[in-house]
Amino acid sequence: MPQPIAILAHPGHELRLFAWMERERPLVCILTDGSGGSAASRTGYSEGLLRGCGASAGQVMGMLPDRAWYAAILAGDAEPFLRAAESIAGAAEAGALVVADPVEGYNPMHDLCAAVADRVAALIGGRRATYPLMRPRHEGEMLRLDPATAQRKRAAVTGYAPLAEEAAALLAADPRALREEWILADPFDWPEAMLPPPAYEGIGAARQAAGVYGETIGYGRHVRPMALRLRQSSRQP
Repeated sequence: MPQPIAILAHPGHELRLFAWMERERPLVCILTDGSGGSAASRTGYSEGLLRGCGASAGQVMGMLPDRAWYAAILAGDAEPFLRAAESIAGAAEAGALVVADPVEGYNPMHDLCAAVADRVAALIGGRRATYPLMRPRHEGEMLRLDPATAQRKRAAVTGYAPLAEEAAALLAADPRALREEWILADPFDWPEAMLPPPAYEGIGAARQAAGVYGETIGYGRHVRPMALRLRQSSRQP
């Protein structure tokens, strides 16, 4: 059985897949370093967590800072995304399951992580799957955590210091996350409009009005064209 692959946008997303990683021991690749606007990289926390789960850290592990990825999206520069996909595919086993962030319209990097994974799966002849990230979903294959696994997961969540506030909010929104994990198929075809409009557009507009952002990322202007470029590239021989 080929080693599964997990492709995640940000360090910390692997906490959602803790029990799955212990069971499957995947190759895990993380696109950004989690530094956000001004914080330090948090890939070290993720690498320690992966070792504890028996998972492997891939060559793509915090490949670029968050700001560099967002700058590439605004510029329409697909090169970093293509490079990441090709590097991951080069280390993957043919036919491997590729699990990645879902398209939820919450963050453009989360959504484009799914597009990178689509390309990787096409290159290696693999199957695609996703998992609930920002929105609780209880469908697909459920992994029910036994008490010992749930205790280890809770320790991993509370020990991931840079995400303490986010983890607390996530557990408040989805208390079942410490007892259940879900793997599901949820293909996304990148329609001309995302309905409802992605949350990142509203957040970006508010921050632009407040003078925090200059240009903002839009689904139709930036994210969808980038995703389609990755999809077209994956069909090339």
